[in-house]
Amino acid sequence: MKKHFLLGAISAVFLALLLHPTAADGQYQPDTTVNTLLNLNDLLEEVRNQNPLLRASRLEAQALIHRREQVSTLPDPAVKITYQPYSILTALGRQRSQWSIEQVLPYPGKLKLRGTIADLKAQTKTFESQAFEKDLFLEAKQAYYELYRIQQQERHISAFRNRLESFEQTAAIRYEVGLDVQQAILKTQLERNALSRLQFKLAEQRHAAVKILAYLLNQPAKNLSYDSIMVESLPFIEFDTDELVGIALRERPEVDALRTSAQRMDAEIALARKHFRPDLGLSLTYFDMGRSDMPSTASGRDAVAIGVRLKVPIHRNRLRAQLEEARVSHSEINAYQESIETSLKTEITGLIHQLGEVSQQILLFQEGLLPKAETVLETTLNSYTTGDTDYLDLLDAERMLFRLHTDYEDTFAAYLQITALLERALGIDTLAELGIFLSPR
Repeated sequence: MKKHFLLGAISAVFLALLLHPTAADGQYQPDTTVNTLLNLNDLLEEVRNQNPLLRASRLEAQALIHRREQVSTLPDPAVKITYQPYSILTALGRQRSQWSIEQVLPYPGKLKLRGTIADLKAQTKTFESQAFEKDLFLEAKQAYYELYRIQQQERHISAFRNRLESFEQTAAIRYEVGLDVQQAILKTQLERNALSRLQFKLAEQRHAAVKILAYLLNQPAKNLSYDSIMVESLPFIEFDTDELVGIALRERPEVDALRTSAQRMDAEIALARKHFRPDLGLSLTYFDMGRSDMPSTASGRDAVAIGVRLKVPIHRNRLRAQLEEARVSHSEINAYQESIETSLKTEITGLIHQLGEVSQQILLFQEGLLPKAETVLETTLNSYTTGDTDYLDLLDAERMLFRLHTDYEDTFAAYLQITALLERALGIDTLAELGIFLSPR
């Protein structure tokens, strides 16, 4: 009778400890007064505005915009002044100096082609800058999702630790009255030590993820403190691969850069062909004539001369090599264009396959493993409070649920990482534009 009374009292204490607010339902309640909420869209906007390498890439593209006027304008005219210390006697008088101006006129079409090439180079650099931005966004997303995984696992650790403390107190009481063995207390302490090691590992991983964000944001890592990460919903893709490849061909800046480069090489080839044509030079020369005593029979005209100069392209081997270089470069770009669709299809197909496999694992956790583990824990807890099972069975049930939770967070984070890779492959900001939502647990 006394033993049953003690068992009931201890069970009541045990249930009271389990229902303590810090451990209720295994939920960790963060202190919202000190948390810094990190939103993914805000993070990407910070990367866009603060990353110095991205800013430098944009400035390089902006600088190239001003090159057209430099290469498509006529060259400056040349002015020549010749003074003659020993003047030449002419019918009009003595010639003291010559004043001439010459303007080079490139072969028709050359200046326009140079301007077109400059514009296309600027456009290509702009697309390359956009691609670099998306690369940085991918790094930011992966670091963000890593921080989310760490945050969720730390919350599960905190909740499990609180429950272990309750278990340890109850086990100590039961041990004192002879209802449990000392092994129960030692098992609990070992489990807490294992959680401490896991927390150290997560702290190192958090530090590494924050270092990546610090690099992307051009800030010291010590200035970044993100205590709360939110993932509101998880997109689940159910599209045909060919359709996704079509989206990638429309949206990826690398595709636009290749197309623009091909257009530029067309212009380069046309310009190389025009180099076989002569440039024209027009000149006007005025002869400064001094007064002098001349015979009355002498006569002459105003000393003005008009000249034409041709730049004859006689070094044909150099010009042929320039034309051939442009043709080979064009063929190289064509080869990249031919391969990009196959490359994108291979990449996207692989990512879709990975998403499908990981999404099945997520559903298995949500609909099977986690509910069953929670049911097992609840049943074991009820049996333990009534004395029908021992503490080690309860600890095993708690440990199993905890490990399933952490495995689920690993799987969920893997899905998020793959979605980030697929977004980069498609050249879009978010998959939410394309699919339905699979809400996180």
